[in-house]
Amino acid sequence: MSEVENTKPSFNANRIVVRLFLGAVFVAGLWLILPLYMQNRMNSLYQQSYELTKQIDLLEKDILTQKYEINKYSSLEYLLKVSAEWKLGLYDVPTKVRVSGGAK
Repeated sequence: MSEVENTKPSFNANRIVVRLFLGAVFVAGLWLILPLYMQNRMNSLYQQSYELTKQIDLLEKDILTQKYEINKYSSLEYLLKVSAEWKLGLYDVPTKVRVSGGAK
């Protein structure tokens, strides 16, 4: 065997330079892509917030509509009108009940 084959270079500057260059390119790529990723993420969060706000508004509208219906059906005018239709006798004159006799 010759001497060239037995000797290994103990320090290879080319590999270190290439690794540093690739590392720098990787870090620069991340540094350039990170703001774009963060902006896209913020846009998606704003979109979800808008959709949830829309759902909240619809649910609050439903709640107000149901409260209106409850107030309408429990109003005195509605009850008087329905009692006349259903013949519940709310317009009848009340009869007094007297207790006659009983224990003293």
